[in-house]
Amino acid sequence: MATIIKFPNTKIDPNRSKQMVVLSLGVGVQSTTMALMAAKGDFPPVDCAIFADPGYESKSTMLYLNYLTNILPYPVFRVQKGNIKDDMLAAKGTTNFVVAPFYNQNTITGKKGMIRRQCTSEYKILVIKKKIRELCGVAKGKRFPKDKYVEQWIGISTDEIQRMKPARDKYILNRHPLIEANMSRQDCIDWMNKNKFPLPEKSACLCCPFHDDKYWHDLKTNKPDEFKDVVEFDKKIRDISKDPKMKNYTHRSCKPLDEVNFNPDEDQLDMFNNDCSGHCGV
Repeated sequence: MATIIKFPNTKIDPNRSKQMVVLSLGVGVQSTTMALMAAKGDFPPVDCAIFADPGYESKSTMLYLNYLTNILPYPVFRVQKGNIKDDMLAAKGTTNFVVAPFYNQNTITGKKGMIRRQCTSEYKILVIKKKIRELCGVAKGKRFPKDKYVEQWIGISTDEIQRMKPARDKYILNRHPLIEANMSRQDCIDWMNKNKFPLPEKSACLCCPFHDDKYWHDLKTNKPDEFKDVVEFDKKIRDISKDPKMKNYTHRSCKPLDEVNFNPDEDQLDMFNNDCSGHCGV
């Protein structure tokens, strides 16, 4: 029988009672390991997992989600605000507010920048929060009872500790079981291999600007249909913002995606490690 890892005590108001334990499932290596460790008894039990679907994940991620849904002993809820790809294209040219952090370039000055990111909040955090309130029987517009809280597990490992953030709402307590168990991403991979579970790919929207060249090269080489879809999307976002002098791109070079010479061997900053609050790429 597995040795259950006991989490250290977290400071909680003793007058508040825990409603449930919810696992935020991203279907990447870390959150998947966390979900399976809870299922096998290596972590304490959870009541459910919630997967927030932005509508533009890879086919392999969705297939792995189906696999997990079938083998986990607790319910896996899929929630969705909409299709992020369709939503962004539908708003093309009507606003300067674009939810994804695309790279942009000023056609007059040549200056490059990056759009402020809102996609994780809009398509991940808020829809998960909405489901948590529903599961706890708190109607829309009603306050969450002050004497209760929900424990939410986030799949961040020790090599991503800078992504740890408290929940915005007082009724949600974010926990980071992998960090509390001193597990790195490689430890997660080792645990998955030892227990003979297939490894999932990194989960994130196909069009996410945080992808590095290794990802783009792999997508172009091994998943040409999905790469072609993102290439077409990349062309359509060029004039997505209202400001006509700003041109937008999915790749950091500010070149059309099908014109980029990807260098998969070059060390690039993992943008997921610097942002996304532990809801993407895990």
